[in-house]
Amino acid sequence: MGRTDHKGKHFKKEPETREEFETPDMPQSSDRPRRMVGFRRLGFQALPEFWTFQFVAGSLLSFVLGLAGSATNALVGSLGAPITSANLSQFVATWQGILILLLWLVLLPIAVAVEVFAGVYACNDVLYGRPVKVFATLKRALLSLKRFFTLRGAPVLLYVLVAAPLCGVGFSVSVTNSLYIPHFISDVIFSTPMYCVAYVLLIAVMVAVGVAHIFVIHAMLIDGLTPSEARHWSRRAVREHWLQLLGAMVPAFLFWTAFTVFLLVLLRIGPAIYLEQLWPKVADAEVTLQDLAGSAELTDAQYNLMLYRVVSSFTVLFGSFFCSIMALLGNSYIMLRFTRCYDELAHGKRELWPARQRRHAYLRKIWAMILWLVGISLLSLGVGILFDVLFTHDPAGVVGHRAAGTLAPENSLEGLEVAIEQGCYASEIDVQRTLDGYYVINHDDTFRRLAGEERAPKDMTFEEVRALKLKDTTGSGETLQVPTLEEMLDIIKGRERLLIELKGATADKQMVDDVVAMVREKDCVQDVVLISLKYDVIEYAEKTYPEFDTGLLFFVSVGDVSRMTCDYLLMEEELCTENRIAQVHDAGKKVGVWTVNTETGIKTFLTRDTDLIITDRIDLAKKIQQELDGRTDYEVLEDALEDIWG
Repeated sequence: MGRTDHKGKHFKKEPETREEFETPDMPQSSDRPRRMVGFRRLGFQALPEFWTFQFVAGSLLSFVLGLAGSATNALVGSLGAPITSANLSQFVATWQGILILLLWLVLLPIAVAVEVFAGVYACNDVLYGRPVKVFATLKRALLSLKRFFTLRGAPVLLYVLVAAPLCGVGFSVSVTNSLYIPHFISDVIFSTPMYCVAYVLLIAVMVAVGVAHIFVIHAMLIDGLTPSEARHWSRRAVREHWLQLLGAMVPAFLFWTAFTVFLLVLLRIGPAIYLEQLWPKVADAEVTLQDLAGSAELTDAQYNLMLYRVVSSFTVLFGSFFCSIMALLGNSYIMLRFTRCYDELAHGKRELWPARQRRHAYLRKIWAMILWLVGISLLSLGVGILFDVLFTHDPAGVVGHRAAGTLAPENSLEGLEVAIEQGCYASEIDVQRTLDGYYVINHDDTFRRLAGEERAPKDMTFEEVRALKLKDTTGSGETLQVPTLEEMLDIIKGRERLLIELKGATADKQMVDDVVAMVREKDCVQDVVLISLKYDVIEYAEKTYPEFDTGLLFFVSVGDVSRMTCDYLLMEEELCTENRIAQVHDAGKKVGVWTVNTETGIKTFLTRDTDLIITDRIDLAKKIQQELDGRTDYEVLEDALEDIWG
């Protein structure tokens, strides 16, 4: 008899003997006895099935999402302009916007069913010796969605889609797995004690909820419990057996990690070390596409460099392909181990499991692997030949955020001087209009953070603003005066470009007209770029004053952003993909990314074909650029192709 929940409801009884494991889909015991094996062996036996299942299910989901993406782009295209955070409110009110929202409200639960629910069913079938039939499993997972379309079931879907990616506890899906709080918002959160405490508490609550209800999906899918019953049972199981759960899952994580590291050292790290040692022998040679296309014969040194690049390409491409497979199989293995934990808590502990039936498609799988290797080899050959074309581009211009980032007081005259000394391409500042029509530099809506003044610039006269004493954000203890736009233009003229963000409630057409007049008077037209979060303001500036460079800041994007009326598309980190960069460049416009403050982020966008990087850490950006300039060709390929397989 299976275990019972708190209301006396029986779990479905699962088979316990070898004979009970046999199903009509399997050879009968008298023909081929089903051998019982330990869990670890079962896991490795099931890896080919998991790979096939994940590949087919993932391909189908990608195809469906691709169609949805095309439909979304078509609907956005009918609006005449892409959707960004700068015009989002206008989009929501259109029938196209409503249709797109409905489309993705349908597709997101489908993604959960395909990637999570189907995975649970597949793992349960493996544990009980049933064949994993991809399409039947997917159909079963999709049909199970109706059990979650209730007031008590919907929060489970919401947790998978939103909370799990943010707090890192629970199952998540690829569609929202990269969900995160944008850095410009997180910077505000962590710089404000009240917001920081609230955020930490929220994440703690998400973690607690995720841990307490970790078995809810399994209980609903495998044993048919209602959402309420599943939540109650999961809380009780975690409370009573948390030590057993840790004892089961931690070794599984460690084992798979050790296995992956071993293969990674064998197939990726070892060859990489060897290639790094070879670099000094070929570093002095130079071979370009013109050399290859010319009639002159290549020298031995040039041939060696070409061979080095081709072998390096193969090592990186095969290594990253291997890593993607191991990540895919690792997720399945961990899911299988977790499903075993649920099974043991719900139906009793077992040591042996039915071995997987041998399949007769090994030859096809061998040929598939050979074809993959041939494909990677041909791709490596092309990458090696076109190395200079693919990986040679001008370095991105580093832009000091709020003048010079953390190296000087924010939005200060001193900051401009520091940025110029550091060799920055430009500085970014924030301009607002006072009550009596003057233009001063301040980022926030009010002066509360820097001067303890609750009023905004628009509610104060210029005299009142200049009387304020701003604290030095570098922590020196000194106070500063609020600078004006004219003062900043005097400093940067002919020395550095200035990205002037038209900021806040006073960012309107009047501000554009006034700033343009001021810049012209200072003869700095070629030294400035007018930028804003408001599309109507930038569109007006671009159309009215075409001689000025303009840029749109945004952190949400749907559709072809290159159609926006401006010269620079300045996007938040997550939006600045290589495809979008190429799309913008093909339209003859430039790409900027903001605000990039991590070492990984700065390196990423310095190695991409980005035009501008806005950062608070201009010294770190300078250091990373120097390191990038000294890379070997293998390191260049590694940085460029590391994530090519997704």
